[in-house]
Formats: sequence, C-alpha cells, structure tokens
Amino acid sequence: MWWLVNLADRSSRHITSAVERPGWSCLTAHGVRLWHGQSGPAAGLRRVDVPGCTLLVIGCCTAPEKDLFVVANRVARGDVDALVSVGGSRVVIAVRPDDVVVVGDLAGQCVVFHARSLSGDVVISSQASELARLAGSSLDPDWLAARLLLPEASDVWWTGSPWQGVRAVRPGWALQVDRAGQIETRPWTVLPPPASGLPEAGARLFSALETGVSSRMAEAASPTADLSGGLDSSTLALLAVRARGEISAITLDVPGVDDVELAAELAGQVPGLVHERWAVPDAVLPYSDLDAWPVLDEPADMAVASAWLRWWMNRIAAHGSDLHLSGGGGDGVLLGQPTYLADLANPTSMGELWRHANGWAHLRNKSPWSLVRAAVKLRRTSYQEALRGVARHLADDGPDPSGWERLIRWLGHSALNDWVRPEARASVAQALLRHADNNQRPVVPGEFGLGDSTAWSALAGFSRSQRLYAELAASCGVNYQTPFLDDEVVRACWSVPAWVRTTPATPKPLLQHAVRGVVPDVLLDRRTKGDYTSLSYKGLRSNAAMLDDLFTRSRLGELGLIDDQALRRVVRQGAAGVPIRLGAFDVLVSTELWLRGQDKPSTTRTTDKGAERAGTR
Repeated sequence: MWWLVNLADRSSRHITSAVERPGWSCLTAHGVRLWHGQSGPAAGLRRVDVPGCTLLVIGCCTAPEKDLFVVANRVARGDVDALVSVGGSRVVIAVRPDDVVVVGDLAGQCVVFHARSLSGDVVISSQASELARLAGSSLDPDWLAARLLLPEASDVWWTGSPWQGVRAVRPGWALQVDRAGQIETRPWTVLPPPASGLPEAGARLFSALETGVSSRMAEAASPTADLSGGLDSSTLALLAVRARGEISAITLDVPGVDDVELAAELAGQVPGLVHERWAVPDAVLPYSDLDAWPVLDEPADMAVASAWLRWWMNRIAAHGSDLHLSGGGGDGVLLGQPTYLADLANPTSMGELWRHANGWAHLRNKSPWSLVRAAVKLRRTSYQEALRGVARHLADDGPDPSGWERLIRWLGHSALNDWVRPEARASVAQALLRHADNNQRPVVPGEFGLGDSTAWSALAGFSRSQRLYAELAASCGVNYQTPFLDDEVVRACWSVPAWVRTTPATPKPLLQHAVRGVVPDVLLDRRTKGDYTSLSYKGLRSNAAMLDDLFTRSRLGELGLIDDQALRRVVRQGAAGVPIRLGAFDVLVSTELWLRGQDKPSTTRTTDKGAERAGTR
C-alpha cells in the first residue's frame, strides 16, 4: 500500500499539490497528514484514536481491534515499546501531540523512507522515488554500486536509497520525529538469543503461519494462492483451505519442470484445493518485451522476467482474485547461510560441525576438510576484519574465490565484480571501510551468531526487493501477500539457531516440524526443486540483439558503474550457449532498465490498478 506522511502544517499546501492523485485518500491526526493509495483485503489502513495518540497501521495487521486500542493507550502514556506487539507485515505510525513514531516490519518488506522536502519539512513515505521528487534529489551512483556489489550485505547499504538525501529506516529500528522536525532513528526490536528446539519453534511457527493466513482469508472474498509443488507455497495453500474450505491454487506449467505433476498429486489428496494449471507461453520467455517493464520505486532484480510476470499477474487479476498468497520469503526465514558452520567450530560442537560438513560435502562431491577449514578460519575472523578484507579485494581487483567453501564468510561481493569499473569498486571499498570504523558487529536486532547474522542481512536484502514484486503485482491489479514475512514468523524462525533450521539431511527441518501431520507426506518427502535455467538461456538467445543494444552506451556505463564492452561479450556468450553468471547478469539488466525508466517523463510511479478496482477506505 502506498502512503506518504507530511509532518508540517505550514507546507501542507505544497505537499498536497505534489502528491494528491485520483483514488488517493487523505486523513489528518494531530496536524499530521497521511495520504494513502491502494486498499484491499489485508492491504489497507486501520486507525485507532485514544486521548493523546492516534495509531495508524498500514498493510497486513494480524492484531485484533481491541489489542490496537491497548497499544494506543500504552503509547499515549509514554510506553512506545508497545508498538512492537502489533503483528503482521505492516508499518505502524503513532501520532502524539509532541511527536510521531514510525516502525516498519522485521523482515524489511515494509520500508520506511524519510527525507526533507524542498521547503525543509520532514516527509515520510513507503516510496523513495516519491520523496526524491519532493526533495529535488538526484541519483546516488555510490549507493547503486554498493547495492550491486554487496547484495546480501544489506546492513552496509540499507539506510540509503537510489536517491541522495532519501534515507531508509533499518528493519527493527524506529523513526521518531518531534514537532521541531528533529529526526532520530534507533534500534527498537531486540530478539532473544536463539535457544529453542525444533518442536517448540515448530509449534510457534505453525501458529504464526496459521494466524497470518486465516487473518488474510477472513478479509478476502475471492482469494487465490500459488501451488508450485514446493513446501512453502503448498503449506500456505493448505492453510488457506483449512481457513475457508476452498481456494483456487495456481501452478505454472513449464515443459521439463516437474512442479505441475506434484502439485496435481497434492490437489488430488486435499478436498477444497481447486487446482488451476496455466501453461506458460513462449512469448513471455525471460528477456522478452523488456521495453514494457514498468518503473518501480527501486531497481528490481526480476525485471528480466518482465513479460512472464506481467502475463502471470494479469491472469490472476482476470481470474477475479482480490488477494493472492505466495510462498515468497520462505527460503529467507527458514534457511541459514553456509556461514552457520563457523558457529559450530568450537570444542563443544566439533562433532556437530563434522556431521554437517560431511553431509554438505557428500551432496557436492567435495572433501569435508575444506568446509571445516573455512569454518574454523571464519570463526577467528572478526566482522570488521571481514569488511576490510572485502574492501581490499575490491580495490585491488583480485581473483574471486571459488568453490562452495567461499560461501562460508561474513560477507562477499556479487559475481558481477568483473564487469564493474574500478572507480565504482573503489567507491564501495570506501563504504565498507567507513562501515567497519563504525560497527564492530553486524547491525542485527540481537546477540546472534555468525549464521543468524548473515541470514538476517540476506533476508533484509531479499525483502527490500520483495516489496517491489508486490508493487508490480499491484500495478496489474493483484493484491500480493507473503505471510512468511510476517513479524511473528520471523520471530519464530530466529528462535532457533541457524545450524538447527538448516541441515544437509533434511530440507527446511523447522517447517517440516511445524506442518507434519497437516500437509501430505508427498510434499514433505520431495527432494527436487523446479529448475527454470534453460528458459533463461532460451530467452537470452531470442533477445540477444536487444540486450546488446541495452549495453551500448548504457546508463550504468554513463554513471561510471560498468564496462559496456564486457557486458556485450557476456550477451554473446550466453546467446551461444556458453554458461554465464545469470543471476549477476540479470541484476545489471534490471538496474539498467530502471535507470532508463527515469528518463520517461510520466512514469514516476506504476499505475495502481488494485486501487482503481477496490477503491480506498
């Protein structure tokens, strides 16, 4: 849901003329104005007024109305810590006579941006690009470079945006603005050390998922759900059936991918799961129709699937869906990074380390010794040392490490390092050194081990991109919901250490504990995952000429970020069937499309068809 808050009465006329649009609503609380757009099931605005506080909750809130009144009264008495108890995937704004306090979600999907307008007043919004327009901001190439080269090191770049002067509040932090316009951001949520076992955490996770799904189903008239055949989306679809008795579940049918067969088998065992099989046409291959990609708030990694995603979302909208459940975010909350092996590299858990290392080595035909050595080395490396090491590597342009053990690290850089210009690498190196000078440990909401710290940073980076997926869906008229990113789910997953919820023997053991007995065994026993890589190469071959043109005098090149010639060589290699680093290449394609979109005069935002259809409330 799109929203913008103006905290100064004297500039309200200027802000009003800048942000008002057809279909938008505006409300006032203690002199503060809030404009908001899209509204729909689990994607609206809830307001509670008590003496001394107006509580505004934007997005999916799982808390009942009576609990919001309790929270508002506590905040009015000065207990702002009460805001953390508002569940779901949402932004909470507490407006009091003397200040405004804003908190986003834990996963980082509901980002809170803030800036000062041209008149000097504080404005807060869900959209960085909206604030950039109000503040007269220019692009920030240094932030773009850091986002490209350090995709999972989100604590390094999170507080910035593609626009100079537009800042973001970290997940788990709060923004407080007083009536004089003074801004303070500070840590807000502190999670306890992960100490639960799988049975306890599994029960907690199931309760959180059941609440997240049932609360969404209670508001929806015609919901739909993904049914990919994987454990994450299938679990949500089955919980939706439990909540309402029947739901349309959609599987994309791609030749050579076994998802549809498993999904059909699952649907045959679950009454109420109405299975829809949609064949993906060749016309929507990856890299097709990129010129039609809408301009989203920030660069979106999925732009290479432009035609595919728009075709899929338009079909969901045409199906009549008013809320669509997705398993997006499941991997982010349920799995740790390989870094977790370093948490086991101590005398009391060396046996556990060897069991894990042997398991991963067997799966990848490697020697466990290399994994154990990497884990022991990482255990002895501080976060600051790791930051400075990556900074030296970027500045010196050294060879990238290889092998699976390279993933056992505090942080690494993107595989697109070879395509980025030296001056851009030097800029990111300086950002790493500054971050190292100011932070002895990763910026995470608790005393986490290495595995949980790196998993948290990766989740935040994923979630910031996931919000753009929801924005694209809204532009097609789809209310896209991801219960795995709800606060209660995140808390449940981080109540167990990364080395417990990630093992080589059992895929996603925490979720398996949570849903065993609820989902059929055919789902729990699956060990494969759909592979769509061949479609990417097929699409690359079909669109090689367009991609070559994209990196001829590219905007990325003009900003001094990439080497155009290197990228055109990569296009030719991929079109010839030579394996390339697809993920890194796709990030550059998506970023280049976003930069080109900034040149289009009337595309500062995507069209919100969901708001047009559902209206506002």
